[in-house]
Amino acid sequence: MAAKTNLLFFVIIVLIIHPCFTSKIHYEDEVCYEVAYCEDYVDGIAPNPASDCCGALLSLNGRVKYVKHGVRRYCQCIENFSNSHYHPPYLQSRIKHLYRICNFHLSFPISERMDCSKYAKLRGLVFEDL
Repeated sequence: MAAKTNLLFFVIIVLIIHPCFTSKIHYEDEVCYEVAYCEDYVDGIAPNPASDCCGALLSLNGRVKYVKHGVRRYCQCIENFSNSHYHPPYLQSRIKHLYRICNFHLSFPISERMDCSKYAKLRGLVFEDL
């Protein structure tokens, strides 16, 4: 009985402190963490995307609609991340190729310099043709 009580207590604590279950979503850190998997490919350093790149983008793609003004905020997070450290510039050809490699369309743009404010109320967009 004590083991079940301890397990139940542990599950409740995890649900309370886990960011997916808290009222404040820490999307900025999540976006930076996930986009980092793709950066070496997008900026031309790596010949192929990292094995976790497509999964990371797919995860972000699924979550963007649950963040208020998610497209604009994800856009801004990616810009902030890309400008927070030195790396070669992002290559648009690599970004477009990434959509084909991962075989899905993103609902948010990947860019270092873009006017993210224009995405304030947009949902379900395809950024393949930017």
